[in-house]
Amino acid sequence: MESDVKNFNHHMWYREEDGLITIGINEEGLADITEITSLDLPAENESVAEDVAIGTIETDDGPLDIYSPVEGKVVEINSSVIEDPSLIQEDPYEEGWLIRIEATADLDDEDEDEDDFDEDEEDEEEEDED
Repeated sequence: MESDVKNFNHHMWYREEDGLITIGINEEGLADITEITSLDLPAENESVAEDVAIGTIETDDGPLDIYSPVEGKVVEINSSVIEDPSLIQEDPYEEGWLIRIEATADLDDEDEDEDDFDEDEEDEEEEDED
């Protein structure tokens, strides 16, 4: 993973550059997927809310929801992944990005997954003890 990329919602990544937030699916989200069958992405100029599903990737392993790390407006959709969804798996952080969002609220730029994974591991340990 590239150093300027932050993870959120376990399977998503974002990168902030020039006031725009680029989002995509991270390697962990792609781990169990062998084929992406279709994409349902928000339209350009559509408003999106933070941590609410804004689209779906249909895969051979079932649907994978797409989220935004920030409230904002979709300013660009990666037409290349619409035409060739395999780009998401081949190059998730460069050619395989999904959408770009112009934030209308402040972005919490902490790498959220570190805390999320720690909590998940604690929950699993507690379940194992029962």
